Amino acid sequence: MRKSDACPTKYFRAADLPADWELTAEIEMARIETFEGDRGKGDAEKLVVYFRKQKSGLVCGPTIWDQLIEATNEEDSDDWPGHLVQLYRTMVQFGPKTVPAVRVRAAPEPVAKKPAKKPAPKPTAEFDDAIDEIVFK
Repeated sequence: MRKSDACPTKYFRAADLPADWELTAEIEMARIETFEGDRGKGDAEKLVVYFRKQKSGLVCGPTIWDQLIEATNEEDSDDWPGHLVQLYRTMVQFGPKTVPAVRVRAAPEPVAKKPAKKPAPKPTAEFDDAIDEIVFK
């Protein structure tokens, strides 16, 4: 078990997730939350997107916002709930470093199952093809 499974954080953090992590989830809501500023910058408000059956939310900066627009075909975050998206971990350039990040894309289309073949009907007494007697006229 990973620490992130045992003690989920309030927000998804790429550093807590395995390299091949993916999650297809339904957007439940998007709301503005206040974050404490660091280094005397004051508080900041950011959009956080929450997903059905997930304890962690995704802090939405400009890149993720654009990815959510593309994945949902909705410009307004009020219209995102109910849409399925796929979250995934990848490596991105951040200044001179390459760092892990959580990104968003459209959810993959579900694979359609082939319909089960119906067994051939078994002959019943009323459809008995046996010929007991042939009559010629």
